[in-house]
Amino acid sequence: MAETTTHIGVPGGAQPFIGRFLREAWKRHQTLITRLVAIGLVLGTWEWAVSSGAINPLFLSSPSSVLVRLAEVFANGTIWPHILASGEVALWAFALSVGVGVPLGMLMGRVRLARDTLEPFIIAKYSSPTVAFLPILIIWLGIGVMSKVALVFLGGVFVIIINTEAGVSNVDRKLVETARSFMASEFQILRKIVLPGSLPFIIAGIRLAVGRILIYVVIAEMFASTAGLGYLIFQAGAMYDTTMIFVGVTILAATGIVMNSLLRVLEQKIAPWRYSQRED
Repeated sequence: MAETTTHIGVPGGAQPFIGRFLREAWKRHQTLITRLVAIGLVLGTWEWAVSSGAINPLFLSSPSSVLVRLAEVFANGTIWPHILASGEVALWAFALSVGVGVPLGMLMGRVRLARDTLEPFIIAKYSSPTVAFLPILIIWLGIGVMSKVALVFLGGVFVIIINTEAGVSNVDRKLVETARSFMASEFQILRKIVLPGSLPFIIAGIRLAVGRILIYVVIAEMFASTAGLGYLIFQAGAMYDTTMIFVGVTILAATGIVMNSLLRVLEQKIAPWRYSQRED
């Protein structure tokens, strides 16, 4: 009598479904999955290098140690005064950079006289080391919030001006001339054509400014502060506390990632055609 073997496995009809599900999940979340895998590989390699002794913990703390210390400083509340001090400077500088940079960049993009007059000064300042102005700002504004805000503002505003001016200059001239032929006012042209057309450049400039603002917050607090994440990092470095250094760096990096993600969401909301063109 012939023996019969029964195979228990995934039903034949379910296999195409599972494959299709995995393909759809990869298509929808490809960026997220890729980033999580890359972060996991970097952190895993870093953790192994420190725990195995290949790297001395005195020079580079492990991710697990940083995570434990991060939880500790949030739990006991010692990190909050530093976050609030840095946040105040960063928010004021960010608001001023956007409030000044966007209108000034649009003015330079629309008015040739303004561009010809202001561009040499803006390029000269953008090309010079902003941190060199810190002693002058301290003399003018004192050791306090104002001098730090001024330094961080100078570090972030010019990239917004340059990007905004480039965006306005790249708006299709035919659209502007067509609007003028229909008797559109300058304000209507600005609101309906110039601003929507230059939004991707403006958002890109703001995203670049966020990184520069966070960097200059640290620089300002290293030299003229008694609180803040920059001050915390500087003091931890003086005591060879690499774990606390990475705690401060982790908070700053997380802030940059969150701000960049929020700006991407904002761009999707106010300039959806840009993302529809990418998908096409």
